[in-house]
Amino acid sequence: MKEQKEWFTGIDYYNNYKEKEIQIDRLEITKPIELHAHIQVELWYVFDGNAKIEINGKEYQLEKNSFLCLYSHHLYRVYNIQKPLNVIIIKFFIGLFMHMMWEKHESGRNAELVYKTYPMIDGNCDYKIKELFESVYNEKENQDFGAYNMMIYEVLELHTLYCRYALKNINKCTQKDIWYIIQRIILSPSSIYNVEDAAKELGYHPNYLNQKIRQLTGMTFLELRQFAKILNACALLHFEELDISYIIDQLGCSSTATFYRIFDKYTGMSPIQYQQSKILDIEHYYHGKDIYLQIIQYIFVNFTSPITIKDCAQSLGIKEHTISQLLQDYSSSFSKLLEEIRFLYARTLLEATDMSITTIAMDCGFGSTSTFQRIFLKKKNCTPSVYRKKYKNL
Repeated sequence: MKEQKEWFTGIDYYNNYKEKEIQIDRLEITKPIELHAHIQVELWYVFDGNAKIEINGKEYQLEKNSFLCLYSHHLYRVYNIQKPLNVIIIKFFIGLFMHMMWEKHESGRNAELVYKTYPMIDGNCDYKIKELFESVYNEKENQDFGAYNMMIYEVLELHTLYCRYALKNINKCTQKDIWYIIQRIILSPSSIYNVEDAAKELGYHPNYLNQKIRQLTGMTFLELRQFAKILNACALLHFEELDISYIIDQLGCSSTATFYRIFDKYTGMSPIQYQQSKILDIEHYYHGKDIYLQIIQYIFVNFTSPITIKDCAQSLGIKEHTISQLLQDYSSSFSKLLEEIRFLYARTLLEATDMSITTIAMDCGFGSTSTFQRIFLKKKNCTPSVYRKKYKNL
C-alpha cells in the first residue's frame, strides 16, 4: 500500500487492480453438465435439488446445503439429476483474493488449502454460509450504494469460511491414480514430465495411460499439458506487470511462436487480446470508477496545496488525457472538482469556526482572499461574511 500523509486506504492497495467484477448467477440445473474445465474459481451453494457431481474422478452427492469450492484444477461434470438443482454460483479470479489476503499463514498453508482439501463441504456447518450466498446475490440484483464492495467483502468471507471448514476435513489421502496424474499435469505445467514418466508411477503402459486420460478429459496427455500451460498463462496474465516473455519462460514453452499458437488454439485469441478483453478492459465501468475514486481521493488529500492535473497524473501514474476524458464522462473537470472540494471545506469552516476569512481562504488552498470571495459569490450568490452571518442567525 502507498502512504499518503500517514494514512492508508484500500484504493491505494487496488491501484493496479483491473480484473472484471465477480460473476454471480442463480440457476436451475435440469440437464447434465458435460466434463467442464474452467479458469475462474467457482463457489456453489445448493438450495434445493438432488444430483451427482464428479470432481477429478471422485463422485459427490449434490443436495440441499452442499457448498463447493472448485479451483481451476478441478475438472467436473454433473449427472444423474433426480431433482433439479437450485444453485447460486459465484465465479471470480483467484487473483482477487491474492490482492485482498491480509492475514499471514504459515508456509505451505495456502497450497494445502487449494490442493489437498475436499472440494465440497456441508453448508450446514455454519449458518452464515447460506445467508452470505443470498446476500451476495441480492447485492448484485439491487445494486445499492457500495454493492460492488459488499460483494467483494462477502465473497471473501465465503471463501474464508470454506477454507476454515475444509481444513478440518482435509484429505490426507496420497494414493496415486490417473486423476492424481491429471492434477499434477495441470498444477505443474513447466515440469519436464512425459507420459512415460507418469505411466511408470502407476505401473501402466504409456499407451494405456494416454487412452484413459483421453477418456476422462477428452484430451491426450500432450494436449492436457498444452491446456495446462494456457490455463496457468491465463492466471499469470492477470498480473499485467509480468512480461509475456517471462510467463512463457516460467511455463517452459519451447518458443514464443509455439506459445502463441497454443494460446490461440485454446482461447481463440492472442495473450494481449486476452488481457484487453478479460482483464484490463479499460472501458469497463468498475475500472473507470476505480480511477475516478483515485482522482477524488488525490484531490481530497491535497486540495490545500496548489495542485494541478499534471501533479495528479504524475502521482497516480495516469496520463493527463485519461483523467480529463474520464472526468468529462462525469460531466466535470479537474479544476471543477478541485474548486468544489475547496468550496465545501471552506463553507464548513465558515459554519463551524470563527476563523478569519483570510485564514480560511489560505487553509483551503484558494491562494488569495479575492479568489475565495469570487468563487463563493458565484456558488452562493453572497460573500463569505454575509453567508456566515445568515448561518449563525438560523
